[in-house]
Order: sequence, then structure tokens, then C-alpha cells
Amino acid sequence: MTQARSSQEQASSSVSAANPSLLKEQASLLYRDSNTYYQLGMGCALVCCTLLWSYQAHPILITWLVCYALLTFGGIQLNKKFNRQCDNAPKSLQHWKKLFTLGGVLVGSCWGILITFLTPEDSLFHQSAVAICMTGLALYASAIFSAILMTYLGFVLPAFLPLIITEFISPNPLISPYILTIFLAFLLYASWRNHLFLKDSLSAKVHNQQLLETMAKEQARTEALNQQLEQEIQYRRQTEHQLQQAQLTLEQQVEDRTLALSQSNQKLQSAIEQQRQTSLELEKSRQRYSKAVEASQLGLWEWDLSTDEIFHSHFEQLFGYSDREVPHFMGHLKPLVHPDDYPSMRRALIANLKGTTEQFKSQFRIEHKSGEWRWLEDSGRVIERDSTGKALKMIGTRRDITDQVKTDEKLRLAWQAFESSSEAVFILDEHFQITTINQAFQQITGYNSKELQGQAFDSSPLWQMDTALTERIKQQLLQLGAWEGELVEQRKNGDVFPEWLKVYRVTSQQGEKSHYVGMFSDLTQRKKAEEKLSYLANYDDLTGVANRNLFKDRLHMAINHARPNRSKVALLLLDIDRFKAINNTLGHDVGDQLLQELANRLTTHVHQVDTIARLGADEFALILDQYNSQDEVVKLAQQVSELVHTPYMIDEHELIVSSSIGISLFPKHTRGLNILVNQADLARNKVKQLGGSGIEFYTEELQTGSLERLKMENDLRKALQRDELCVYYQPKVCLKENRITEAEALVRWNHPESGLISPGSFIPIAEETGLISPIGEQVFIKSCQQIREWLDKGMHIKLSVNLAAQQLLHGDLVGFVRQSIQDANIPPELIELELTESSLIEDPEHTIKTLEKIKALGVTLAIDDFGTGYSSLSYLQRFPLDILKVDRSFLKDIHSSDPQQATLTKAIIALGHNLDMKIVAEGVETRAQLEFLTSQNCDYAQGFYISPPVPAQTFFELVENFNA
Repeated sequence: MTQARSSQEQASSSVSAANPSLLKEQASLLYRDSNTYYQLGMGCALVCCTLLWSYQAHPILITWLVCYALLTFGGIQLNKKFNRQCDNAPKSLQHWKKLFTLGGVLVGSCWGILITFLTPEDSLFHQSAVAICMTGLALYASAIFSAILMTYLGFVLPAFLPLIITEFISPNPLISPYILTIFLAFLLYASWRNHLFLKDSLSAKVHNQQLLETMAKEQARTEALNQQLEQEIQYRRQTEHQLQQAQLTLEQQVEDRTLALSQSNQKLQSAIEQQRQTSLELEKSRQRYSKAVEASQLGLWEWDLSTDEIFHSHFEQLFGYSDREVPHFMGHLKPLVHPDDYPSMRRALIANLKGTTEQFKSQFRIEHKSGEWRWLEDSGRVIERDSTGKALKMIGTRRDITDQVKTDEKLRLAWQAFESSSEAVFILDEHFQITTINQAFQQITGYNSKELQGQAFDSSPLWQMDTALTERIKQQLLQLGAWEGELVEQRKNGDVFPEWLKVYRVTSQQGEKSHYVGMFSDLTQRKKAEEKLSYLANYDDLTGVANRNLFKDRLHMAINHARPNRSKVALLLLDIDRFKAINNTLGHDVGDQLLQELANRLTTHVHQVDTIARLGADEFALILDQYNSQDEVVKLAQQVSELVHTPYMIDEHELIVSSSIGISLFPKHTRGLNILVNQADLARNKVKQLGGSGIEFYTEELQTGSLERLKMENDLRKALQRDELCVYYQPKVCLKENRITEAEALVRWNHPESGLISPGSFIPIAEETGLISPIGEQVFIKSCQQIREWLDKGMHIKLSVNLAAQQLLHGDLVGFVRQSIQDANIPPELIELELTESSLIEDPEHTIKTLEKIKALGVTLAIDDFGTGYSSLSYLQRFPLDILKVDRSFLKDIHSSDPQQATLTKAIIALGHNLDMKIVAEGVETRAQLEFLTSQNCDYAQGFYISPPVPAQTFFELVENFNA
């Protein structure tokens, strides 16, 4: 009970003593890193005052900065005073803690005043800059102030709360007060967590110090007890000596009294003394032998085979088992020895027991009690046999060689890695003579080990290409111990190859020079790869002309050369018209060969240009780095156009192509590289818009038109979002019944500023920008809804909707059509989709599958503008089409003096009927055209003669009146 009470009192005293120690550690942590905090704060203050100098009265800023500087100076001086005078008294530590907390409150208040009253409220930049400085200072403070959380709160709250309150009060806060509040909460939470972590760490540190002090006291007490024990031993020795003296005195008295027994007693005493001396010598020998065994880490064992008992020293140290856990160890080795090692160990043991061998020696693995396999080396012999030669007793030694086996394994693996390395490795002795080389060395150089063994590094046949450099390498190795660099050397067969050589010195354990290890690799393939990469980085892999990177470099050089010399530079950008159609119809191999042939023509026949480059796909660029007049540029462009237009013979295909060429001039049009390229691109796009096969110089009107197109593109994107697109309907008259039974849905754009915009103005832009797909989807959905409205009014009208090529190639078109029809709840027979010939050839196989799925829904399919595109009759057979629409161009001149005009129209109508297709003629503008179509048994007609496209309500009234 007394001991328990004493331990409790010691524990309570330890806890009570920990508080001043913990407080001291916390205060020391505060003052130790506070100088950096004050200096960092002063730096942030200078930065903020510099930013606010032009937005705040200078005297106010200077006053604030001086106050902050005084606080910084005071904090640094306070830190110095703490380091000189700090003691362990709790009251003193509390005093220092309060002083530091007061300093934190004053610094935080300064920052709160700065961001609240001295920072412009309407400047997000200045507010953010001051807030970032405060945040950085607060984050740094969290690392050193969190030891005492109240100190950190004294700094953070005055700094941030005024800003948060101001932002909450402000009607238009620059920074969301909620974000600031959340940020402050996270900052305080992180500091609180850091405080807990630091407090636990410091408490553990104080506790450890107390444990060390307690240990020291216990050690002193132990030493005192040892001294007391030694005194008692000395006292006992003195007592024994006195007893011996008394015994001798008694013996002498007995000897005096018994003369007859004196000689016998003397002999007996002499024998006893001799035996005592012998015992002492044996004990000393045993102790020396035991120490020697301990030092050698050998386990001694003695096996009595008659009783199967064994004595074993260090048994538990070697095996982890006690002697009592495995009493018959030698006779029951099989469960402990590794299965792979047991047979050989057993054979060696039996051979010695039978007398076949003089000594038993074996290395084997045995399972330690911990489960680890450890290597042992056993050595022993039979020392006692019976009359029949049967072994009765065996002794031996046993040692753990696990570390030695691991070391040998590492050496074996290191040698194997040395031999199997892909880099050539060689070893030199301290006299720079070759001692060892690996297989890679022989494979790279052709020299074997016998040819180089013992040869000096600077005189070997391998490193003789540059003997002066070899000597410098040797000298640097002597001075610095390492050298690395690229060499060109010669193999044994005479081939020259580049190598990257590294040699470094390996010293012995005593720090003396020992060996030099060198390694090198053959850089031949690497050099070839670098050359290939360098070529690919600057030249087009397909055509061999310059690529975009080299083109920009050459154009930059040409402009830089032209500026000081006041010369002129012309840039020509060209691409092949309708190149995509060639790729899609004849294949990409034919397209690649066409590009190669064009590049070959340009490089062979166009000599006056500085650079010919391929910028991508079918786009080429030519740089004329100097010209005198614009006529020279025109002649060059005409020459290039003629080269492009000359027929090509590729894979039995005769191809005749044209090009669109855009030209921009330096310095006439611009003085910038990127602008020069953009201007040439604008001129080329102008040629494309005009149908291709032409030459165009850049003009300011092109830039203006480009800006207008860009504005229209932006407006069109907004129109899709604002639902500004509407649908007009143009009726189709059934010529056999003279009734309006069908109509075509046509999109119109009701612009809020420009009014109604015709499709010819924005549809081309929509096709270029990819907006045609969402426009087509809106028109289709509105058409389905309109059919539903007409059905509800009792009018059955079949609507045809145009389908763009992009809609065919992208997205789930079939699913979209099905879903739109189901949502509108209309019969699919009242929907007709119109496709152009160009949309059919983009991806024919994919298009056929898509159209078959759409037709399976019950939707009718029509081909629009037949005869104006590629006009391949195979399309009419391959694609599942129902309607053939004759373009307006075939009706325009049917009554002209040329009879071929009417003949071609008749042929198209007859062709469609023979293919079981309905015929729709569009663009009917006169009664004569309508009568002609009726006479040719055309099925439907539409055009301005019948009615222009009209809104839905007007169309409804038109149909009722016409059909009535």
C-alpha cells in the first residue's frame, strides 16, 4: 500500500512538473522562430505600402509603416531579451507568453487597419494583394504560433475579422465574405490541429526528459547499491580471512598437542592446497574458453546418443527455442531443417556416425522460431564408441552463417549484373592496368579479356584515337577521381564508333587508392536516332519538304533579313481543291502519292523561292524571300497553279486537280510573322469561297469580311441558345391531283437587330463551324411539332427536312429521328429527309447503313440537287432513296433555243421513274415550266410560281385556299 501510494505521488508530481516544462517549450518555440516572422511581416508591409502608395495619402501610409516597423523592432528586441533572461519560473513564462500574445494582437490589428481602412474598397487587385500578404503571413504564423493557440488567435482574428465584417456590411463586396469566413475557419481549424500536434509532441518531449532524469537518479541509486554490495563482499572476505587465521591457530594447537598426527595433517593440507590451486587454474581456463566461444559466436554441442540428450550453448540464440522445448534436437532435425537441405545434411551425419568420414560438416537452413529460415554451419565428430564401433557420444560446433550467405549471394548477383550489363564495363588497378572486362565490352569492341589483360589504359589498342585526350583523362582521374565524356574509338575490326565513357575511382576501406571502374556504351544507334528525330523535327516525313516548325523558322529569318535591308518577302499558301473527295473515293494511299508528286514538282521546277513547306494535310507554303515587283509574285503563283493543274497519273488514275492560292506581302500588308500567315490564309479562303482554282492577294476588305463572318458566327451561336431560328414552309404541288400535299421545311433566322436573314448568308458559316448539326436538329424537332399541330387541325401534310452531311457522320442520328417522331406522336410516313449528293460520298458504307435504319422507321428519303454534284448514277442504285429532286438549273433554260437543255431534264425524269422513284422539280418560276413538267409526268413541283416559303399559319391558309 505504501509503495502504491508512493508511485501515485510520483506520477502526480511528474504531471505537475510537466506544466512549467511544457510552457517553457511552448514559449521557446514561439520566440525561436519569431524573428523570421517579424522580418517576413515587415517585407509584406513594405510590399503592400508600395502597392497602395498611389491610392492612399502618404502621411497615413508612412505613419502606419512606422508603427509596424516599431512593432517589428520591439518584437525582435523582445526575442533577444527572452533568450538572455528567460528562466523556468511559471510566472515568468506566463509573463513572456502574454507579452508575445500582445505583440501578435498589435501586429494583427495593424493588418486589420491596413486592409479595412487603407486599402481601396473598389480595387480587387489591391484588396487581393493585401489579403494574400496577410494570408501568407498567417500561414507562416500558424507554423510557429500554434504552440499556444491563444497567441495565434490574437494575431489572426484582429487581422481578418475587420475585413470579413466590412465585406458583410458592404452592399457590393469585392471578395465574398462567406468565402473569407470559410477560409478563416479552415485556417483556424488547421492551426487548432497543428496546436494539438505540437502540444502532444512537446508533452512527449517533456515526458521523455523527465524519464531520462528519473533514469539517471535510478542509475545513481544502483551504483550506490553496488558500492554497498562491494563493501559487504569486502567485509565477508575479511571475515573469512579472520576465520582462516583462527583455523590455522587451532590447527597449530592441535599439531602441538598431537605430535603423532602432525605429519599426516601436513601431507593432507598440502594435498588440499594443491587441489585448490588446480581447481582455480581449471576455473580460469574455463572462463577463458567460455569468453573465446562467446567472441567466436560458436554454439558448442555434445550429443549423448545412448540417451539422445544434448547439451548446446547459445541454443536459444541460434534457434529461438529453449532447451526444454526441443530436448532431443539432434535426433529430431527433420521438422526444422529445410526440405531441400535435409538429405545432404543427414547423409553427412550418418557417414560420420558410421565412421566413414572422420568429421561431420554441413551447411543447411533451419527454421527459426520466428518463422525465418536461417543458414547454419555444423562441424563435429564422434569421440566415443562401444566395442562394436557404435557411436556413443558426439561433440561439435555450430554457427549462424546467414549474413555470410547473404553477402555471398549479393556478390554473386553483382558479378552476374556485371557480366549481363548492356554497357561495357572494365576495371583498372591503381596503376591504370586493365584487370577485368565484361561480355558487353567484348561484344562492342571485339577485344577479349586475354588481349587486354594487364595492358595500361593509355597504351591499350582501344583508346588510341586521341592519345592526348587519353592522357588528360588519366590526369583528371588522379586529381579528381572521375571523368565523363564522349569519345570516338575504333573496334578491333577497324570500325569507328562513338561512345560515352564514364570512369570513376573506387577507394579501399582504408581510404587508399584501389581501383578505377569504367563503363561506356555504343552511341551509334542513338546518333542515328537523333539524326532521324532532327530530320523529323524540321521536315515532313511524307513529302520531304520543310514542315511547319522549319517553315516558321525560315519565315522568321526572311522577315528579320528583310527589315534592315528594306527588301520584300512574299508568302504563298496553297491547298488542293476537293482533296478530301480524292481521299474518300480513291483512298488515302492515292492522296499521299498525289501530295508526294506535287511536292516533287514544286521542288524541281520552282527555283526562285527560298522555302517550300507542307503545313498539314494538303496545305503547302512557299516563301519568296526577295522580289522587286508584284508581277513577279503573280508569275510565281501562276507557275505554281499550272504545276498543280498538270494531270497526275497515280495507280492507273489520271487526276486533274486545281489549287486555291492566297498571297500576303511583307511589309506591304504587315510586319508580323503570324499576321502575315493569317492574311495569306484569309486570301486563300476567299478563293475557296469563290469555288477554288484561283489566286488572291490579301486586302483589307478580306479582313473586314472575316470579322463580319466571325460576328455572324457568334450571333448564330447565341441564336441557337435564344431560339431565334424559325421554320418557313414552301408547298409542293402534286401535279397529278393539282393539290398541295407536301411541303419543304426551310430555316430562317429572325435576327433581333438585322431582322430576317436568308439561309444563304448563315448556312455556309454554320457548315464551316459545325453549327449545321444543332440547326438541323432544331428544324427537325420544330417540323415534327408542326406536323402534330396540323394533324390536330385536320390537315395531313408531308414535310421534307434537309439533312446535313455532318448529321450523317456524327451522333446517333437514327435514335434522334426515332425519338423526335415519338415525342411529337406523328406517323413517320409524314417525314421526308433530303440529302445532297456530297453528303452521300463522305463515308458511303456508314451512310448506307444509317439510311437503311432510318428508312426502316417508315421515313422517306430524297436526294436533293441531283445533277449538280458528282452525279454518279451508282448512288441511285446503292442508296435506299425514294425521291429524286431535279435542281432549278435544269428548268431555267428548257425553252431556250438549245434543245439539249430540255432533253437532259427529260432524261433525269425518265431515269427516276425507271428506278421507281418519285420526281420533284424545284425552282418553278413560270407557267411554261409547270406545263412542261406536267407533260413529262413529273410527280411534284415547287417554286416561287406556286408560293415562296411562308410561316406556318400563312401556309395553313394557303393550303386550304389552294386545295379548295
